[in-house]
Amino acid sequence: MGAKIITLANVYSKLLDISREVYVYLPPSYEKAKNRRYPVLYAQDGQHMFASDAKGDSWEMHQTAERLSREGRMNEVIIVAVSSISDQRAAEYFHDHPGVREAFHTTCKGELYERFLIEELKPMIDNKFRTLPDREHTAMIGSSAGGLVSYHIAFRRPDVFGQVAILSPFLVQTVVNEPEDGTSKQEPVYEQKLYHSYPVKPPGLRVWVDIGGAEGLIMPRQVRIFVDELIASGFTPGEDLMFLLDEEAGHAQTDWAKRLHNPLLYLFGEIGHPRSLKLAGRGRVGLQGHRVWLYPKVTYDTGFEISLLQAEYTVAPPEVLGVGSDGLIVPLAEGEAEIAVNFGGLADSMRIEVIPELSDHVQIEISVTVPPSTPADARIHAGFEIPKVRDGFYQGSFLLPRDLGFEVKVSRGFGFHERRETSRRFDTSEPVRLHFIVEEWEDDPFEKKG
Repeated sequence: MGAKIITLANVYSKLLDISREVYVYLPPSYEKAKNRRYPVLYAQDGQHMFASDAKGDSWEMHQTAERLSREGRMNEVIIVAVSSISDQRAAEYFHDHPGVREAFHTTCKGELYERFLIEELKPMIDNKFRTLPDREHTAMIGSSAGGLVSYHIAFRRPDVFGQVAILSPFLVQTVVNEPEDGTSKQEPVYEQKLYHSYPVKPPGLRVWVDIGGAEGLIMPRQVRIFVDELIASGFTPGEDLMFLLDEEAGHAQTDWAKRLHNPLLYLFGEIGHPRSLKLAGRGRVGLQGHRVWLYPKVTYDTGFEISLLQAEYTVAPPEVLGVGSDGLIVPLAEGEAEIAVNFGGLADSMRIEVIPELSDHVQIEISVTVPPSTPADARIHAGFEIPKVRDGFYQGSFLLPRDLGFEVKVSRGFGFHERRETSRRFDTSEPVRLHFIVEEWEDDPFEKKG
Protein backbone atom coordinates (compact mmCIF):
# COMPACT_ATOMS: atom_id res chain seq x y z
CA MET A 1 0.00 0.00 0.00
CA GLY A 2 1.09 3.58 -0.62
CA ALA A 3 0.91 6.72 1.42
CA LYS A 4 -2.41 7.95 2.71
CA ILE A 5 -3.94 10.98 4.35
CA ILE A 6 -6.27 10.44 7.29
CA THR A 7 -8.76 13.10 8.35
CA LEU A 8 -9.31 13.43 12.08
CA ALA A 9 -12.61 15.27 12.15
CA ASN A 10 -13.80 17.54 14.95
CA VAL A 11 -10.68 17.36 17.08
CA TYR A 12 -11.82 19.18 20.20
CA SER A 13 -9.62 21.35 22.39
CA LYS A 14 -10.82 21.79 25.94
CA LEU A 15 -8.29 24.60 26.36
CA LEU A 16 -9.61 26.58 23.39
CA ASP A 17 -13.18 25.24 23.54
CA ILE A 18 -13.30 24.68 19.80
CA SER A 19 -13.04 21.83 17.29
CA ARG A 20 -11.08 21.60 14.07
CA GLU A 21 -10.00 19.09 11.45
CA VAL A 22 -6.50 17.63 11.59
CA TYR A 23 -5.06 15.87 8.54
CA VAL A 24 -2.41 13.18 9.11
CA TYR A 25 -0.16 12.07 6.26
CA LEU A 26 1.30 8.57 6.65
CA PRO A 27 4.27 7.82 4.36
CA PRO A 28 4.36 4.94 1.84
CA SER A 29 6.17 2.45 4.10
CA TYR A 30 3.90 3.02 7.12
CA GLU A 31 1.48 0.12 6.53
CA LYS A 32 4.14 -2.51 5.84
CA ALA A 33 6.90 -1.50 8.25
CA LYS A 34 4.93 -2.35 11.38
CA ASN A 35 7.89 -1.92 13.73
CA ARG A 36 9.14 1.34 12.28
CA ARG A 37 8.60 4.70 13.94
CA TYR A 38 8.72 8.06 12.16
CA PRO A 39 9.69 11.69 12.77
CA VAL A 40 6.75 14.09 12.90
CA LEU A 41 6.22 17.48 11.30
CA TYR A 42 3.40 19.64 12.68
CA ALA A 43 2.14 22.14 10.07
CA GLN A 44 0.04 25.26 10.67
CA ASP A 45 -2.83 26.19 8.33
CA GLY A 46 -3.20 22.48 7.71
CA GLN A 47 -6.11 22.82 5.28
CA HIS A 48 -3.59 24.06 2.69
CA MET A 49 -0.92 21.39 3.11
CA PHE A 50 -2.46 18.66 0.96
CA ALA A 51 -5.35 20.32 -0.90
CA SER A 52 -6.52 23.73 -2.09
CA ASP A 53 -9.67 25.53 -1.02
CA ALA A 54 -11.51 28.77 -1.77
CA LYS A 55 -8.97 30.78 0.26
CA GLY A 56 -5.73 29.37 -1.05
CA ASP A 57 -3.81 26.87 -3.14
CA SER A 58 -2.14 23.73 -1.82
CA TRP A 59 1.46 23.27 -0.75
CA GLU A 60 1.22 19.65 -1.99
CA MET A 61 3.49 18.88 0.95
CA HIS A 62 2.94 15.13 0.70
CA GLN A 63 4.06 15.08 -2.93
CA THR A 64 7.27 16.98 -2.19
CA ALA A 65 8.04 14.78 0.82
CA GLU A 66 7.43 11.60 -1.19
CA ARG A 67 9.61 12.80 -4.07
CA LEU A 68 12.51 13.64 -1.79
CA SER A 69 12.13 10.34 0.07
CA ARG A 70 11.96 8.37 -3.17
CA GLU A 71 15.16 10.08 -4.35
CA GLY A 72 16.88 9.05 -1.12
CA ARG A 73 17.40 12.63 0.01
CA MET A 74 14.96 12.73 2.92
CA ASN A 75 13.68 10.39 5.61
CA GLU A 76 10.01 9.49 5.51
CA VAL A 77 7.94 11.50 7.98
CA ILE A 78 4.46 11.70 9.43
CA ILE A 79 2.92 15.11 8.74
CA VAL A 80 0.25 16.43 11.09
CA ALA A 81 -1.52 19.30 9.34
CA VAL A 82 -3.49 21.32 11.89
CA SER A 83 -6.29 23.38 10.33
CA SER A 84 -6.70 27.00 11.26
CA ILE A 85 -10.17 28.42 11.89
CA SER A 86 -10.89 31.59 9.92
CA ASP A 87 -12.40 33.72 12.66
CA GLN A 88 -9.92 32.43 15.28
CA ARG A 89 -6.70 32.39 13.25
CA ALA A 90 -5.48 35.84 14.26
CA ALA A 91 -6.11 35.19 17.95
CA GLU A 92 -4.61 31.68 17.99
CA TYR A 93 -1.50 32.56 15.99
CA PHE A 94 -0.49 35.54 18.17
CA HIS A 95 1.15 35.14 21.54
CA ASP A 96 0.46 37.96 23.96
CA HIS A 97 2.41 41.04 22.88
CA PRO A 98 1.69 44.78 23.27
CA GLY A 99 2.16 45.30 19.53
CA VAL A 100 -0.56 42.79 18.70
CA ARG A 101 -3.06 44.39 21.04
CA GLU A 102 -2.26 47.81 19.59
CA ALA A 103 -2.39 46.74 15.94
CA PHE A 104 -5.31 44.30 15.91
CA HIS A 105 -7.29 44.95 19.10
CA THR A 106 -7.66 41.21 19.53
CA THR A 107 -7.35 38.70 22.34
CA CYS A 108 -4.12 36.75 21.97
CA LYS A 109 -4.65 33.00 22.36
CA GLY A 110 -1.21 31.88 21.23
CA GLU A 111 -0.31 30.46 24.64
CA LEU A 112 -3.53 28.41 24.72
CA TYR A 113 -2.98 27.23 21.14
CA GLU A 114 0.56 26.22 22.14
CA ARG A 115 -0.82 24.19 25.03
CA PHE A 116 -3.43 22.61 22.72
CA LEU A 117 -0.66 21.35 20.42
CA ILE A 118 1.57 20.10 23.24
CA GLU A 119 -0.87 18.90 25.89
CA GLU A 120 -3.83 17.73 23.82
CA LEU A 121 -2.95 17.07 20.18
CA LYS A 122 0.61 15.68 20.41
CA PRO A 123 -0.26 13.03 23.05
CA MET A 124 -3.17 11.91 20.86
CA ILE A 125 -0.95 11.67 17.77
CA ASP A 126 1.81 9.83 19.64
CA ASN A 127 -0.73 7.37 21.03
CA LYS A 128 -2.54 6.75 17.74
CA PHE A 129 0.43 6.58 15.35
CA ARG A 130 3.96 5.15 15.40
CA THR A 131 5.86 8.36 16.01
CA LEU A 132 9.32 9.17 17.29
CA PRO A 133 8.05 11.46 20.05
CA ASP A 134 11.32 12.96 21.27
CA ARG A 135 12.25 16.57 20.52
CA GLU A 136 15.01 15.65 18.03
CA HIS A 137 12.41 14.05 15.76
CA THR A 138 9.59 16.58 16.25
CA ALA A 139 9.43 19.69 14.07
CA MET A 140 7.04 22.49 13.24
CA ILE A 141 6.43 24.54 10.09
CA GLY A 142 4.29 27.56 9.28
CA SER A 143 4.08 30.61 7.03
CA SER A 144 3.09 34.23 7.64
CA ALA A 145 1.26 34.36 11.01
CA GLY A 146 1.64 30.57 11.05
CA GLY A 147 5.39 31.13 10.86
CA LEU A 148 5.19 33.59 13.74
CA VAL A 149 3.32 31.19 16.02
CA SER A 150 5.68 28.34 15.06
CA TYR A 151 8.64 30.53 16.07
CA HIS A 152 7.15 31.44 19.42
CA ILE A 153 6.17 27.86 20.27
CA ALA A 154 9.53 26.37 19.27
CA PHE A 155 11.51 28.98 21.19
CA ARG A 156 9.27 28.71 24.26
CA ARG A 157 9.16 24.90 24.20
CA PRO A 158 12.40 23.56 22.71
CA ASP A 159 11.96 20.57 25.02
CA VAL A 160 9.13 19.46 22.70
CA PHE A 161 10.12 20.84 19.28
CA GLY A 162 13.76 20.49 18.29
CA GLN A 163 13.36 21.97 14.81
CA VAL A 164 11.26 24.72 13.24
CA ALA A 165 10.75 26.13 9.74
CA ILE A 166 9.60 29.75 9.67
CA LEU A 167 8.45 30.83 6.20
CA SER A 168 7.67 34.49 5.39
CA PRO A 169 7.05 35.30 9.05
CA PHE A 170 4.59 38.07 9.92
CA LEU A 171 6.99 39.74 12.35
CA VAL A 172 5.98 43.38 11.96
CA GLN A 173 2.69 45.12 11.25
CA THR A 174 3.43 47.82 8.68
CA VAL A 175 1.00 50.66 8.02
CA VAL A 176 1.42 52.99 5.04
CA ASN A 177 0.34 56.57 5.81
CA GLU A 178 -0.79 59.09 3.21
CA PRO A 179 -0.28 62.61 4.60
CA GLU A 180 -3.41 64.74 4.32
CA ASP A 181 -1.34 67.85 3.56
CA GLY A 182 2.26 68.90 3.23
CA THR A 183 2.51 69.89 6.88
CA SER A 184 1.82 66.41 8.29
CA LYS A 185 4.54 65.17 10.65
CA GLN A 186 3.56 61.50 10.65
CA GLU A 187 6.03 58.93 9.41
CA PRO A 188 5.31 57.65 5.87
CA VAL A 189 5.49 54.07 7.16
CA TYR A 190 4.73 52.94 10.69
CA GLU A 191 6.12 49.59 11.85
CA GLN A 192 4.94 47.75 14.95
CA LYS A 193 6.93 44.74 16.16
CA LEU A 194 4.73 41.69 16.82
CA TYR A 195 7.23 39.13 18.13
CA HIS A 196 9.16 38.43 21.29
CA SER A 197 12.96 38.35 21.10
CA TYR A 198 14.86 35.63 22.95
CA PRO A 199 18.39 36.77 23.85
CA VAL A 200 19.65 33.26 24.63
CA LYS A 201 19.55 30.48 22.03
CA PRO A 202 17.41 27.51 23.10
CA PRO A 203 19.80 24.53 23.35
CA GLY A 204 19.77 22.16 20.41
CA LEU A 205 17.17 24.04 18.36
CA ARG A 206 17.59 24.08 14.55
CA VAL A 207 15.89 26.86 12.59
CA TRP A 208 14.98 27.51 8.96
CA VAL A 209 13.93 31.09 8.02
CA ASP A 210 13.00 32.43 4.57
CA ILE A 211 11.34 35.40 2.90
CA GLY A 212 10.26 36.32 -0.62
CA GLY A 213 11.50 39.40 -2.42
CA ALA A 214 8.00 40.37 -3.63
CA GLU A 215 6.06 40.15 -0.36
CA GLY A 216 5.36 43.86 -0.19
CA LEU A 217 5.13 45.14 3.35
CA ILE A 218 6.43 41.89 4.82
CA MET A 219 9.96 43.04 4.21
CA PRO A 220 13.31 41.27 3.84
CA ARG A 221 14.77 44.06 6.00
CA GLN A 222 12.52 43.11 8.90
CA VAL A 223 13.44 39.44 8.54
CA ARG A 224 17.13 40.38 8.36
CA ILE A 225 16.83 42.15 11.72
CA PHE A 226 15.18 38.99 13.06
CA VAL A 227 17.88 36.59 11.85
CA ASP A 228 20.62 38.93 13.10
CA GLU A 229 18.98 38.67 16.53
CA LEU A 230 19.13 34.88 16.24
CA ILE A 231 22.83 35.04 15.37
CA ALA A 232 23.49 37.37 18.31
CA SER A 233 21.72 34.88 20.60
CA GLY A 234 24.08 32.08 19.57
CA PHE A 235 22.84 30.56 16.30
CA THR A 236 25.43 29.77 13.62
CA PRO A 237 24.45 30.42 9.97
CA GLY A 238 24.89 27.34 7.82
CA GLU A 239 24.66 25.01 10.82
CA ASP A 240 21.70 25.44 13.17
CA LEU A 241 20.34 28.43 11.21
CA MET A 242 19.53 28.39 7.50
CA PHE A 243 18.18 31.39 5.59
CA LEU A 244 16.83 31.96 2.07
CA LEU A 245 15.82 35.16 0.27
CA ASP A 246 13.66 33.95 -2.62
CA GLU A 247 13.93 37.10 -4.74
CA GLU A 248 10.95 36.58 -7.06
CA ALA A 249 8.53 35.04 -4.57
CA GLY A 250 5.36 36.68 -3.28
CA HIS A 251 3.29 35.98 -0.19
CA ALA A 252 1.19 33.04 -1.38
CA GLN A 253 0.69 29.29 -0.91
CA THR A 254 2.17 28.59 -4.35
CA ASP A 255 5.38 30.45 -3.46
CA TRP A 256 5.80 28.49 -0.22
CA ALA A 257 5.08 25.25 -2.08
CA LYS A 258 7.82 25.97 -4.63
CA ARG A 259 10.53 26.30 -1.99
CA LEU A 260 9.20 23.73 0.45
CA HIS A 261 11.89 21.21 -0.52
CA ASN A 262 14.50 23.41 1.15
CA PRO A 263 13.22 23.26 4.75
CA LEU A 264 12.22 19.60 4.32
CA LEU A 265 15.76 18.69 3.28
CA TYR A 266 17.21 20.70 6.15
CA LEU A 267 14.86 19.28 8.79
CA PHE A 268 14.72 15.64 7.70
CA GLY A 269 17.25 14.96 4.98
CA GLU A 270 20.65 15.67 3.48
CA ILE A 271 21.29 19.06 1.92
CA GLY A 272 24.15 17.74 -0.21
CA HIS A 273 27.17 19.69 -1.46
CA PRO A 274 27.46 23.22 -2.89
CA ARG A 275 27.29 23.24 -6.68
CA SER A 276 26.95 26.90 -7.70
CA LEU A 277 27.19 30.38 -6.22
CA LYS A 278 25.41 33.50 -7.51
CA LEU A 279 26.06 37.05 -6.35
CA ALA A 280 23.41 39.54 -7.43
CA GLY A 281 21.63 42.58 -6.05
CA ARG A 282 21.32 46.35 -6.29
CA GLY A 283 23.84 47.81 -8.72
CA ARG A 284 23.96 51.26 -7.12
CA VAL A 285 24.41 52.34 -3.52
CA GLY A 286 24.68 55.78 -1.92
CA LEU A 287 27.23 57.40 0.33
CA GLN A 288 24.19 58.61 2.26
CA GLY A 289 20.85 56.97 2.81
CA HIS A 290 19.59 53.47 1.99
CA ARG A 291 21.65 50.59 3.43
CA VAL A 292 22.15 47.56 1.21
CA TRP A 293 23.03 43.95 2.03
CA LEU A 294 24.32 41.27 -0.31
CA TYR A 295 22.71 37.83 -0.25
CA PRO A 296 24.83 35.38 -2.28
CA LYS A 297 22.74 32.35 -3.19
CA VAL A 298 24.22 28.86 -2.98
CA THR A 299 22.60 25.97 -4.84
CA TYR A 300 23.48 22.41 -3.79
CA ASP A 301 23.56 19.24 -5.84
CA THR A 302 20.28 18.14 -4.18
CA GLY A 303 18.46 21.30 -5.32
CA PHE A 304 18.74 22.77 -1.81
CA GLU A 305 19.20 26.57 -1.77
CA ILE A 306 20.31 29.06 0.85
CA SER A 307 21.29 32.72 0.96
CA LEU A 308 24.49 33.42 2.83
CA LEU A 309 24.23 35.53 5.97
CA GLN A 310 27.99 35.45 6.41
CA ALA A 311 30.63 35.09 3.71
CA GLU A 312 34.16 36.05 2.65
CA TYR A 313 34.19 39.16 0.42
CA THR A 314 36.94 41.04 -1.39
CA VAL A 315 36.61 44.46 -3.04
CA ALA A 316 38.64 46.24 -5.73
CA PRO A 317 39.38 49.08 -5.36
CA PRO A 318 38.86 49.02 -1.58
CA GLU A 319 38.84 52.84 -1.45
CA VAL A 320 35.35 52.93 -3.03
CA LEU A 321 33.49 50.60 -0.70
CA GLY A 322 33.82 47.82 1.84
CA VAL A 323 31.68 44.78 2.59
CA GLY A 324 31.30 43.26 6.04
CA SER A 325 31.24 39.51 6.53
CA ASP A 326 27.47 39.91 7.05
CA GLY A 327 27.10 41.28 3.51
CA LEU A 328 26.44 44.90 4.52
CA ILE A 329 27.90 47.30 1.93
CA VAL A 330 29.79 50.29 3.38
CA PRO A 331 30.18 53.01 0.69
CA LEU A 332 33.37 55.08 1.08
CA ALA A 333 33.73 57.21 -2.05
CA GLU A 334 32.00 57.85 -5.38
CA GLY A 335 33.01 55.48 -8.15
CA GLU A 336 32.71 51.81 -9.15
CA ALA A 337 34.07 48.71 -7.51
CA GLU A 338 33.95 44.98 -8.07
CA ILE A 339 32.87 42.73 -5.22
CA ALA A 340 33.87 39.05 -5.18
CA VAL A 341 32.53 36.36 -2.85
CA ASN A 342 33.92 32.92 -2.06
CA PHE A 343 32.14 29.98 -0.45
CA GLY A 344 33.02 26.30 -0.38
CA GLY A 345 35.45 26.59 -3.26
CA LEU A 346 32.95 28.53 -5.39
CA ALA A 347 33.23 32.17 -6.44
CA ASP A 348 31.25 34.92 -8.15
CA SER A 349 31.46 38.69 -8.51
CA MET A 350 29.49 41.82 -9.46
CA ARG A 351 30.13 45.53 -10.04
CA ILE A 352 28.51 48.22 -7.90
CA GLU A 353 28.40 51.98 -8.43
CA VAL A 354 28.58 54.36 -5.48
CA ILE A 355 26.59 57.60 -5.91
CA PRO A 356 26.27 60.54 -3.48
CA GLU A 357 22.89 59.54 -2.04
CA LEU A 358 20.25 56.82 -2.31
CA SER A 359 17.12 57.79 -0.39
CA ASP A 360 15.50 55.39 2.04
CA HIS A 361 12.03 56.06 0.60
CA VAL A 362 10.58 56.29 -2.90
CA GLN A 363 7.46 58.17 -4.10
CA ILE A 364 4.88 55.77 -5.53
CA GLU A 365 1.59 56.94 -7.08
CA ILE A 366 -1.19 54.39 -7.56
CA SER A 367 -4.64 54.91 -9.04
CA VAL A 368 -7.31 52.23 -9.43
CA THR A 369 -10.45 52.23 -11.57
CA VAL A 370 -13.06 49.73 -10.39
CA PRO A 371 -16.22 48.39 -12.08
CA PRO A 372 -19.70 49.84 -11.40
CA SER A 373 -20.59 46.74 -9.37
CA THR A 374 -18.19 47.87 -6.62
CA PRO A 375 -20.02 48.86 -3.41
CA ALA A 376 -19.71 52.57 -2.62
CA ASP A 377 -18.17 51.85 0.77
CA ALA A 378 -15.58 49.39 -0.56
CA ARG A 379 -12.02 49.73 0.76
CA ILE A 380 -9.61 49.12 -2.10
CA HIS A 381 -6.18 47.59 -1.56
CA ALA A 382 -3.25 47.06 -3.92
CA GLY A 383 -0.67 45.85 -1.45
CA PHE A 384 -1.94 48.59 0.91
CA GLU A 385 -5.09 50.69 1.05
CA ILE A 386 -5.72 53.21 -1.75
CA PRO A 387 -7.87 56.23 -0.76
CA LYS A 388 -11.17 56.86 -2.51
CA VAL A 389 -11.41 59.95 -4.72
CA ARG A 390 -14.91 59.37 -6.10
CA ASP A 391 -17.19 56.47 -6.97
CA GLY A 392 -15.27 54.10 -9.20
CA PHE A 393 -11.89 55.79 -8.75
CA TYR A 394 -9.21 55.52 -6.05
CA GLN A 395 -5.85 57.26 -5.93
CA GLY A 396 -3.00 57.86 -3.54
CA SER A 397 0.62 58.99 -3.37
CA PHE A 398 2.90 57.22 -0.91
CA LEU A 399 6.45 57.31 0.37
CA LEU A 400 7.45 53.65 0.58
CA PRO A 401 10.71 52.03 1.67
CA ARG A 402 13.05 51.54 -1.27
CA ASP A 403 13.55 48.11 -2.85
CA LEU A 404 10.27 46.49 -1.86
CA GLY A 405 8.63 44.11 -4.31
CA PHE A 406 4.87 43.63 -4.62
CA GLU A 407 2.93 40.81 -6.26
CA VAL A 408 -0.76 41.57 -5.74
CA LYS A 409 -4.27 41.43 -7.06
CA VAL A 410 -6.44 44.44 -6.32
CA SER A 411 -8.92 43.58 -3.58
CA ARG A 412 -11.98 45.19 -2.03
CA GLY A 413 -11.93 43.49 1.34
CA PHE A 414 -11.05 40.06 2.67
CA GLY A 415 -11.72 37.36 0.09
CA PHE A 416 -12.78 39.66 -2.77
CA HIS A 417 -10.05 40.01 -5.39
CA GLU A 418 -10.14 41.15 -8.98
CA ARG A 419 -10.77 38.43 -11.56
CA ARG A 420 -7.37 38.17 -13.20
CA GLU A 421 -5.16 35.30 -14.33
CA THR A 422 -1.90 36.71 -13.00
CA SER A 423 -0.93 38.99 -10.15
CA ARG A 424 0.30 42.51 -10.74
CA ARG A 425 3.97 43.08 -9.98
CA PHE A 426 5.69 46.34 -9.14
CA ASP A 427 8.60 47.44 -6.99
CA THR A 428 9.95 50.50 -5.25
CA SER A 429 13.47 50.46 -6.63
CA GLU A 430 12.72 53.84 -8.26
CA PRO A 431 9.76 56.30 -8.23
CA VAL A 432 6.83 55.08 -10.32
CA ARG A 433 3.26 56.02 -11.28
CA LEU A 434 0.83 53.12 -11.72
CA HIS A 435 -2.77 52.82 -12.88
CA PHE A 436 -4.74 49.59 -12.44
CA ILE A 437 -8.06 48.90 -14.14
CA VAL A 438 -10.21 46.24 -12.47
CA GLU A 439 -12.50 44.64 -15.03
CA GLU A 440 -14.54 42.55 -12.58
CA TRP A 441 -14.38 40.96 -9.13
CA GLU A 442 -14.14 37.28 -8.32
CA ASP A 443 -17.27 35.81 -6.73
CA ASP A 444 -18.90 39.22 -6.64
CA PRO A 445 -22.46 39.04 -5.27
CA PHE A 446 -23.14 42.54 -6.62
CA GLU A 447 -22.06 41.67 -10.15
CA LYS A 448 -24.91 41.47 -12.65
CA LYS A 449 -25.06 38.15 -14.43
CA GLY A 450 -25.95 38.01 -18.07
